[in-house]
This record gives sequence, C-alpha cells and structure tokens, in this order.
Amino acid sequence: MKPRNSLKARTPPLKPATSVERFNLLPDKVRAICWMLTASLLVTTMGAMVKYMGQSIPVSQMATVRSVFLVLAILPFMLRQKRAVFHPGRPGLLLARAATLVIVNVVGFWVLTRLPLAYVTAISFSKPLFIAVLALFFLGERLELHRTMATLIGFMGVLVMLNPAGVALAAGEGMAALAALGVAFTMAVGVILVKQLAASDHPNTIIFYGNVLVVTSLAIPAAWFWVDLDAQQWALLLTLGLVGLASQSAFIRAYQTADASFVAPFEYVRLISAAAAGYIFFGESPDIWTALGAALIIGSSFSMARKAQKTERKS
Repeated sequence: MKPRNSLKARTPPLKPATSVERFNLLPDKVRAICWMLTASLLVTTMGAMVKYMGQSIPVSQMATVRSVFLVLAILPFMLRQKRAVFHPGRPGLLLARAATLVIVNVVGFWVLTRLPLAYVTAISFSKPLFIAVLALFFLGERLELHRTMATLIGFMGVLVMLNPAGVALAAGEGMAALAALGVAFTMAVGVILVKQLAASDHPNTIIFYGNVLVVTSLAIPAAWFWVDLDAQQWALLLTLGLVGLASQSAFIRAYQTADASFVAPFEYVRLISAAAAGYIFFGESPDIWTALGAALIIGSSFSMARKAQKTERKS
C-alpha cells in the first residue's frame, strides 16, 4: 500500500494567478477606472504627437494614414475571431459613431495645431457634462448625487485651468476654441453610441468600421494635400496609429465595464498629463490656474474612486 504522501506528491501545485486574471477579479468599477486612466494617458501621447507632426504634415494626411494603420493593425485580431465580428449588429448606429470619429479626427487634429496642448485638453473636458445629460436621456442612466457633484467639481477645475480671462480667446483663437468645444460635444455623442453598440458589437468591430469610414471619407483630401514623408515621419505615423488603436480599445472597455456617467470624470486625469507634456515637449509653462484646476480635478476623481470602492464592498 502506497503512503498517503505519494498522492499529495502527484497533485500538481496550483498555479499563481496571472496579472490578467487578478485584474479580471477586481470589481467592475475599479476595472473601469483602470481602463479609463490607461486610455487618458494614451490620448495625451497621441495629442502630443499630433501637435508635433502637425507642423509639417497636413491634418487630413495624418488622420487618414493613422486610420489605415489602425485598420491594418486590428485586422489580424479580427481574422482570428469568429466571422461575426465582421457583421455589425446595429449598422446604423455604427455608421453614426464612425461619423463622429471623422469629425473628431479632422477638427480635433486641427485644433491641436492651433492651441496649447493643456488648453485643448481642458476645453475637451466639457465632454463629461454632455455625456451626463445625453446618458440621462438616451441610456436611461441615473445621475446619483455623488456622480453629479464630482462631474461639476471636475468641470470647475477645467474652467479654472482655462483662466477666467479666457486664455484661448485672448490669444485670438476664438474659432479654434469654439471648434474644440464642438469636438467635445461630438466625442460625447460618440461615447453614447459606443455604450449602445457595446451590447451588440465586439470592440474590434466598432474600431474597425469606424476607421474604415475615416479612410474612405478623407482619402480624397489627403491625396490632394499629400506631402512626401521621410522614414522618421512614417515611423511616427505608425506609432500614432498603434497608440490610437490602444486608446480606442481602452475607452470602449471602460464604457463597457461601468456606466458612462461614472466613468467619464476619471478622464480628467488626462489634464495633468497634458500639462506635463506641453511643458516638457513644447515649452508651454503651466501657471497657478493650472495647479489650482489640477487640484480640483484630482480631488473629484479620487472621491469617485473612494465611493466606487465603498459601493462594491457593500454589494
């Protein structure tokens, strides 16, 4: 008769959980926060790259080449998945979302070449207010008191960073500032559409068809204003496409995981990274208004995180 210890010896030890498995065990709201923070940092990186490359490359060319790289990068992943990813469940909504992507790409890229990076980012943070209102009417989400307060406090921080005197308007860039506000509203509409599409379509489907429409819409103007690129510029555009793919995927995951009105305020953290990138790469020095606004923004995001953790523990 074999000793009992031999049975234990033949039992394979439990494998430690991988980072992905540990991440998936986190509460939904905590994972949504992580996705949004990741997306925000990637968008800051993309904005800095667009601002730098916009000095020598037309906006239409940048947007088109970036979307081509996005399509080519995501296509292998789609081919490995089921054929259903190529058949959108709600093509009408997908087309509408793609249209918002075209507007955000063209107008958003143009604004980045005209205004300081931190101020473009600050103006874009009117988006959560648009999202909160749109989500109330189109998604049926409830606006709880702490979410409403966090959104308003964060937006107050945005206004402080813009400076009550209106830095962008004082610089003679009123049209660019209004265009940036229009981009913020368009992005909010896109978020609502993504939230509706997430119930029927895979994130790769949403990203793929959105960027296909960008390419088809901008191909003619891109060809008309085309400039020859050197190896370094091609490498930067390739990187821009990959960063764009990662940021879109992270945004979609964030809004799939939690309510849009909950996730949106955490994007305020991008304002801090944008101010840092503007200072380091473009010599755009933050002032006292930037510091004060950043404090309000970080405070609102932190309070949301604490509230989310308490809610998950109670449930």
